[in-house]
Amino acid sequence: MNHRREKRHIAEGGMPPGAVAADTTQQVHVSPYGSAKKFYVDVAFKCKDCGADEVWTGEQQKWFYEVAKGSLYATAVRCRDCRNRLNDQRELQRKQMDAADEAKRNG
Repeated sequence: MNHRREKRHIAEGGMPPGAVAADTTQQVHVSPYGSAKKFYVDVAFKCKDCGADEVWTGEQQKWFYEVAKGSLYATAVRCRDCRNRLNDQRELQRKQMDAADEAKRNG
């Protein structure tokens, strides 16, 4: 299907090949003027930390927007390894802060 025909097919309510159907009732709408996503397609991006080329799959987007209730304006910016590293750093910082608070309370 050529690009123009594919755009017309989508405009008429169809989905592009490989797209994942969205459940618009599960999406969190930030603005009444924004439109809900009717389907999710794989999106290529470059990790902002390490520069690795990654793909945010339609299934991952469906989980993020419908289960985790993420903003419809958000997109993936970090690869899984960089997200895990960042989460580990935050968890370590949280533990250190808790330990400092406990030491302060115990004098």
